[in-house]
This record gives sequence, structure tokens and C-alpha cells, in this order.
Amino acid sequence: MGTTRGPRRSTALALVVAIGVAAVGGFLISRPQGHGDETVPVSSPGPNVDAPFSTDGYSVANDPDRHQLVVFGGDLSLNQTWLWGTHWTLARPTISPSGRENAAIAYDPDLHMVLLFGGIRPAQTYLGDTWGWNGTTWRELNVGGFNGPPPGQASMAWDTALDEMVLMPASSSGADTWTWAGTRWIDHRQPDPYLPTGVLTLAFDPETNAMVAVGFGNVISPKVGAVTQTWTWDGTVWTQLVTAHTPTAYVLLGLGWDPISARLLLFAEGAVTPVPLLRWAWTGADWTALPPVSSPRLSQGLLTSFGAGNLLLVGELSGTSGEATPIRVWAWTGNAWAFRSARD
Repeated sequence: MGTTRGPRRSTALALVVAIGVAAVGGFLISRPQGHGDETVPVSSPGPNVDAPFSTDGYSVANDPDRHQLVVFGGDLSLNQTWLWGTHWTLARPTISPSGRENAAIAYDPDLHMVLLFGGIRPAQTYLGDTWGWNGTTWRELNVGGFNGPPPGQASMAWDTALDEMVLMPASSSGADTWTWAGTRWIDHRQPDPYLPTGVLTLAFDPETNAMVAVGFGNVISPKVGAVTQTWTWDGTVWTQLVTAHTPTAYVLLGLGWDPISARLLLFAEGAVTPVPLLRWAWTGADWTALPPVSSPRLSQGLLTSFGAGNLLLVGELSGTSGEATPIRVWAWTGNAWAFRSARD
């Protein structure tokens, strides 16, 4: 499972749109201009920085082959690739995607690579390139160009039952769902007029052996307490499920398989601060509301699987006026989040 992103509170946004060089936290970061299968210098985090810093827009995926989390990009980390197992390590690949925010990311077990698609560069330049991380470096996988998914934000996850990567662009109106064929994207068009768009999280449910999507329907910026929709994918079409109970949320942190309860769990933020994390369990046919759990006050939080299905919350504490803080990691214990990062 990869990232899930929703609208952030205004204090969480610290997007640097200047082209060239950005000053962050007292040190300089060069903003790369290149794009394509070329050597792109990895921006330096500066001295004495042992964890990625950000306020929004980074992408997180589990790499089970290397037993690591892969964190790429964000509004301040640019084109940095950070790895986490028990502590943070800045990777220094010879080739890297250009710096970006809100790229879709997920692990492909057929390629044994973490796939990265699209995202947004400074000044709202939308990207539609696809890259693979092999544990050492990045490789662009769609060199030469072809008619692929529309550039921009997207949600992506691996469908274990169908053995395929599923990608849904945020700009989709129900007509565009794409699967990765190893060298190119395949478009699966369908007549349904609406699917969850813009704000969406995807995950595979081992209990029902199906891909599940949760989103805010045709709402790009949901209001406080927006009602979600639940969909399943059969390889050809999405089907909306009518449930007796429907989660409401402000920000979706993500779906994740919990080996402790053997359920697919949905975590989300409400509108109250400090934020208790709302959670629901998927039964295969309906949602069961579970007691909220306390959590750090995050400016961005992303839910991902790790290792043998362990759930991790990857995020950074809310700073003052969008101030960047180190990205931290918490593990789900079944009833609480336990701090796992190397730094406090």
C-alpha cells in the first residue's frame, strides 16, 4: 500500500514555489530542473540531519524485499529518497525522479520494485512519468512516452488477487482506471459516471480477496464530516457497495490490513483538534465503527503496511505556521500507536 492524501489544514501547507534554490531550516536545497532517465543530483539535507523533514506531500511505500519503508519527495524533501527500517537513511541513487509532491507510490511484487507515478512539481506542473526503485537506484520505466494516465495526483495499490497494479488518477470521473503491464499502463474505461475521485485511498483486502477503494465521491475538497463511498474492483469495473454504516471524515489517512484483528482498517481525522484518530473495520459487507484512538497532532499522516502486515503511521507533528518537523514513525499495537522512530 502506498500513500493517501486529502486536503490539509492551512497551517500544514508550506509549499515552496520558487524555482532554483530554496532555503529550508537554515540550509540550502537545490531544486532539480531535470526530468527523464538521467542523472539528477540528490538534494542535500544539510549537516546533522538524520531524518527527512517536511510538512506535506511526501510519498510512502513498503518495500518488503528490502524490509524498508521508502519515502520520496514532498514539499521540502524535493527529490530525496529516504529509507526506514529501524532508523532513517538518506539514499544516494545515481538516477532519481525530479522533485515532486503527492506522487502515487506502491510496491510491485512482480517487478520487485517500488513504483512511483506522477505528482506535482513546483508552480503546479503536473507529471505523468513512472519510475521504479530497486533498493539502490531509480529507473524510469516509461522512457519514450506513450498515452498513459493523465498527469497529476493519483492513488495506487497492488491487487494480489488479480496480480496487477491498480492506479486511479485524481482527475478521473469514473472513466479512467489504469493497470500496469510491466512496461506500460493499460486503460480500463467503463461507463459508470462517478467513482471516488480526488480524495481516495486504496488497499487490498485479504479477507474478501478484493481491492477496496474509499473516497469522497465526486468531491475534491470534502467538507468537515464528509460521507465516504466504498467501492470494489473486479479487474474490469468498480462496483459501489451500499452499506448500513458509512464512515465520515475530514482527512483519510489510509486503509491497511491489521494482522492483529484480521480486518481491513480505515483510519481518518475528524474536525476536532487535538485530533483523535477515527477508525473503522471492514467486514466485507459493512463498516463497524471502533473507538477513536489518541494520536500525535500531525500536519500530514500516511498509513502503510510494513513487514508481515504490520501497520505504520508515518507523519510529522504540526509545526507553527507550517514549520517543518522530522518525519516520524508509529506502529499500530491493536489499540494504540507506539512510537518507533529513531528520534523523538
